Amino acid sequence: MQGKICVVTGANSGLGKATSHKLAEMNAHVIMVCRNKEKGMKALEEIKEATGNNSIDLMICDFASRKSIHKFAEDYKLKYKRLDALIINHGIFNLKLQRTDDGIESMFAVNHLGSFLLMNLLLEIIKASSPSRIIIVSSDIYKQVRKMNLHDYNFEKRKFRGFIAYAESKLYSIMISNLLSDKLKETDVTINSVHPGFTKTNMGMNNRMYKIFYPLLGIFAKTPEKGAQTSIYLASSPEVEGISGRHFINKKQTETNEISQNKEFQQELWQLSKRLCNLE
Repeated sequence: MQGKICVVTGANSGLGKATSHKLAEMNAHVIMVCRNKEKGMKALEEIKEATGNNSIDLMICDFASRKSIHKFAEDYKLKYKRLDALIINHGIFNLKLQRTDDGIESMFAVNHLGSFLLMNLLLEIIKASSPSRIIIVSSDIYKQVRKMNLHDYNFEKRKFRGFIAYAESKLYSIMISNLLSDKLKETDVTINSVHPGFTKTNMGMNNRMYKIFYPLLGIFAKTPEKGAQTSIYLASSPEVEGISGRHFINKKQTETNEISQNKEFQQELWQLSKRLCNLE
């Protein structure tokens, strides 16, 4: 990974921090993308001190805001001329319905639309840097989704259930990964999704019940370092060179379910996402 430029989103804690730390150990140039500058700088300094790699930068982006994502992409392209690996790791989980300033349900906005917009805004520089890789951190909770609800992505016609909204956002990550892989077939860009496994992270700490049970997670959950292993593998290993449009668990390819593979649903999601991100 010497000389490779890697962008890791949601990088100040949990899986993102562990991913950034390992890539820095491998002598990559790591750009840690965080929402909170203070927390991001603290994580960055810790990684620099632990790895001895000073080739680490911090950039700020709020994935709930289209304006912030556009600014990040513009700033990135002004500062850097290539992007070898984009690891999309950021995400949120809410038990109660919340909407962004754009009026969109927050998990759909951050976990799906934020990732979709980021990839599209950086796609040209990623293609120009090929062979290059995109890795999307998803979750096998997507299997809880029994039917497509794109007609009501904003939970205006159905009762909001946090776990279902989160599962839908993770399903969409896999679907977009599959579709974008098809669109990039004639390039040397690969894109794959990852299930990190049940990992102890800070996601969901804005929920009171989650905070109460958080200390117990260490008994059952992976450490962030173990949870990040497959993302790191996909970003760096020659073993997966040229492999695209696949879903990985524990560094192994696995088949996803029928709904995630449905081409009509994928196209419907793509067109909706383009419209909501004003990419028409």
